[in-house]
Amino acid sequence: MYVARWIILLTILQVCLCQDADGTYLQTLLKGLATSNNVQQAGLPSGAILSLLGPVLQNNQDKFINYVVDTLTTTLDEAAKNYTNNLCLNHTELFIKALVRRENWALRMVDAMGKPGTGLMDYSLNWAGNFDECVAIKADRYTDPVAKEGLEHPYTGKYCTATVQLTKESVGFTGPLGLHIGMCLPDTCSNEDASALMNIVTGLFHLNMTTPTMYMSCQEKSLEFTDKALAVTIVGSVFAAVILIATTYDVIIQHFPQKGTKKNKTQKIELKAANGVENGAYKHSKEDLSNGDMKIHKNGELSNGFTDLEKAKGGEMVPDKTAYKPGILGKLLLSFSVYSNAPKILNTNQPKGTLTSVNGIRFLSMTWVILGHVYGFGTNLTDNLATYFPQMAKRFTFQAILNATVSVDTFFVLSGLLVSYLSLREMKKRGGPLKFNWLLFYFHRYWRLTPPYMLLLMLYVPTMKYWGDGPFWPQKGVDVDECKDTWWTNLLYINNVYKSDKQCMGWSWYLANDMQFYVISPLMLVPLYYSPVAGAVACLALILGNFISAGIISSHNEFKPNIMFNQDVFDGMDKLYFKPWTRIGPYVVGFFLGYILYKTECKVKMSKVSVAWPVNALLSWRGIIPLSRLTYCAYLVHPLVIYVYIFSRRTLMHWYDLQMIYLFLGHLCVSYAAAFVLSLAFESPMMGLEKVLLGRKKNS
Repeated sequence: MYVARWIILLTILQVCLCQDADGTYLQTLLKGLATSNNVQQAGLPSGAILSLLGPVLQNNQDKFINYVVDTLTTTLDEAAKNYTNNLCLNHTELFIKALVRRENWALRMVDAMGKPGTGLMDYSLNWAGNFDECVAIKADRYTDPVAKEGLEHPYTGKYCTATVQLTKESVGFTGPLGLHIGMCLPDTCSNEDASALMNIVTGLFHLNMTTPTMYMSCQEKSLEFTDKALAVTIVGSVFAAVILIATTYDVIIQHFPQKGTKKNKTQKIELKAANGVENGAYKHSKEDLSNGDMKIHKNGELSNGFTDLEKAKGGEMVPDKTAYKPGILGKLLLSFSVYSNAPKILNTNQPKGTLTSVNGIRFLSMTWVILGHVYGFGTNLTDNLATYFPQMAKRFTFQAILNATVSVDTFFVLSGLLVSYLSLREMKKRGGPLKFNWLLFYFHRYWRLTPPYMLLLMLYVPTMKYWGDGPFWPQKGVDVDECKDTWWTNLLYINNVYKSDKQCMGWSWYLANDMQFYVISPLMLVPLYYSPVAGAVACLALILGNFISAGIISSHNEFKPNIMFNQDVFDGMDKLYFKPWTRIGPYVVGFFLGYILYKTECKVKMSKVSVAWPVNALLSWRGIIPLSRLTYCAYLVHPLVIYVYIFSRRTLMHWYDLQMIYLFLGHLCVSYAAAFVLSLAFESPMMGLEKVLLGRKKNS
């Protein structure tokens, strides 16, 4: 490997040049070799080792260093003749010469570079080095090197990653196998310069072999703010301003006066003897009522039309001011109020007839999804994957991780169940499918899902590259071309079938499937409403279509039962996992279950001594209700939470049980905290706007 030889060459330079209290590291290594147990057991005296090898290596050390330096500088000088960025070459030559002089900053540049570690036999081929050490380095150069005067810093360190692609095909779920080496170069070198330098140095090794694909990518210390990022920042600032104004308006105009009125009312109630008021009603004796001064109705309403308690002032009864009621614009503004929306999200009450156990199932399903993604998203940045996974695969409990690809099927079941159950109830209430408001049926679904989905996509795609840094941080984003040509497929919910290999917000394939199933749901709804047999036939036809299409695709592409073990996982995901015709089965099952609940009016008798009763009680626990409400936003935002953690790391992860427990619980809590913010910012306001504009009440 060309790049590997370059790294080994520089590492040998470091060993020869760096010094400690006993001399060079080379001398220390020789002493360690001479005193090792193996050498002593072989009967070789330590003095003989030092006397034989020491002088040979010591005498040739300077020759070796001079040869390497002369070779590199000569090569760089030759390359400068046809090189456009001579500044990068000059600074690289400055680094090499400073390394020979054992200058601290140059030694630190070598020290910051990635080097082989343990686990090579287990394919630990990501040698990250030290990112923070590299970017903190400042090169030193004197205008008068002899007198050490005129110190200047011509450049600082720049972290780059040299990649040697070892395989073209993907190896399981880790993608193509490659060697990744952290490099520390002058910050005057661009990505192209770094790649050219790599080719220049590797050209020194004249070997008869096929050159593997090699490239260099560098981490810029600061990224230019693009027009897209600026526009998104402005839009986000507008939303934040509206939320702040709405919350302030809600607190000051709406709630403070009402609290003041309630306080006054409480004070008046306590003055029973003075005003005859008790528990919100005016008390009089018969004599008081016969004087003709005032008439009291049963509900406490006064004859003059005032329904509130009256204020006593100097013996005069003055009515309270009527509570302020906002107009249409005020109601629209209040839709963005955190003060009003937060209690709605955290409320643990639900209407009568609600399927309460759905809340627990939804939350537990979300935890399963997050657990699977904690493992799946971090596989490329783990140094012990080759040993950890084979050991874990032997555990029966680890099947929940290996088969986490079907965790979203529970969401499909729940979605089909609720659509069927609620829609059939509404049809019955309105008098059949012909009187059912189909336009509102589709609009509400689209409006419910799309605003938080697309607003989050808009915010994170152009700006995520500015969120952090590190050796693994994706400064070009995690989506292909920042969704330049594919964002509209997400808006139309067709990203799983059109350009699915370049789909934006990769985990949104589920949302596309769910919307597509919702669109065709009348094909089951209407037959089920009129005839159980016709509805069952429609459902059975869709399930058979699912089975047949999945079987044909799997057989044709020779997919394994678990797509995670295919040679190319991404190909299996694209052809089998994302497509609606292979995923509709669970949705149909849930749909027919919703029909059964509708016909039985959820009156399923359950013995309290059965196993199902405590399970139902646990899933129906009121404390899960707020978490269930946040599940949609948690699904949207949790991959970003995981991305920020793994890409901002400075070193590779080392997986073991306790580590994974902490990672899972941490990602779970942070994801739901972020979901709460996302719901307050985008989801709840849009639901409030729909209620104000369309007068639609929240569906159970």
